[in-house]
Amino acid sequence: MDKFSVTDLSVGTRGTLKEFKTSYQPEFLSKYGYKRYTNIIPLNGLKVVCETVNVKYSSIQGELVVHDNDVLTYLGHKFWAVTKNREHEDESNR
Repeated sequence: MDKFSVTDLSVGTRGTLKEFKTSYQPEFLSKYGYKRYTNIIPLNGLKVVCETVNVKYSSIQGELVVHDNDVLTYLGHKFWAVTKNREHEDESNR
């Protein structure tokens, strides 16, 4: 991924969230369904609380919290497919 040669995000673009964040600016990704929620900390600036992407599975759509090692694939129309990294799952969910 080369952040200097793109003007749009192609359908099928795939990578980890960390790769997307190092290749593209958050403002650019926000045009494609990526969101980051922040909290202002006095004297420290902004702290990212969580990051999400828009997903659609069957008839259900909404936001899914994603982590740096989760693999994302852009599907178009601001929707993403997400393969979750299992290290973030609670043991009771396995």
